[in-house]
Amino acid sequence: MKKFIYLLITILIFAQSSPATTFTGEVTKVGQNESNRVVDSNTKQGVEFAKVSIPQKNFRTYTDANGNFELPRIQIDKPTILNVEKEGYRPFSLTVNKGTDIASEPMKIEIAKNEPMDIALDTEILHLGDDSFARTSANASDFKLKSIGPYYSKDFIMTDNAKKCTNYLVIGSVCGLDTKLAKSLGQNRIKTGAYSTPAEIYFNGKKIGELNVNGDNERVKIPSTLIKANLPNQLTIKTGQNVMARDHIDYDDIEIMNLSILSE
Repeated sequence: MKKFIYLLITILIFAQSSPATTFTGEVTKVGQNESNRVVDSNTKQGVEFAKVSIPQKNFRTYTDANGNFELPRIQIDKPTILNVEKEGYRPFSLTVNKGTDIASEPMKIEIAKNEPMDIALDTEILHLGDDSFARTSANASDFKLKSIGPYYSKDFIMTDNAKKCTNYLVIGSVCGLDTKLAKSLGQNRIKTGAYSTPAEIYFNGKKIGELNVNGDNERVKIPSTLIKANLPNQLTIKTGQNVMARDHIDYDDIEIMNLSILSE
């Protein structure tokens, strides 16, 4: 099985290993005979009634009183997003790699409680683009939603205290990017010479970052000088464009999930 290697923070929760191994993003794999669990990252106790979903497979379930949950036997043929939500906790998602039978690979997922200045922008999957993509495009077979257009924009309020902290835009998961870098990492099978420009991230009209590869927990620092205290601030994410399209604009179709602003 060819493994995806992400240059950004990527979670490989299904690597073969007998002892418990901790991975970036607060995900721990447990022994094969143990149950899947969602636990509090601080207390390590099970979190009851957390929603665990695989939106691209139309599946969802909830944890029991001990934080345990079961997954169906779904064979993953493309990188697929698994999402965990619980009121009072930061939303969490991770990308399950292709070639994995998720029911046979128990895991432990640690989720952290919300901090006072956390801002949850969106917890749903958002499809950006024009609904025009080839079968060889990254994650093309997993796209279920209609595009909301080539860009996403959200207004929200930030306080005076936010300007005194280090603030990050956190993107829980992103898939479908057909950039040149994503192609070099084997994340799509588009033809030679064809690729899209990176997705661009803007804060109050100023570009603060790009998305070049598919993966999890992308963090983009928000310059404090751009923050408007106690006034509306605007985040915009624009998907890329196919550099081979000459007679029209062909937007890259991508899906993103769990957008939030975190202060440290």
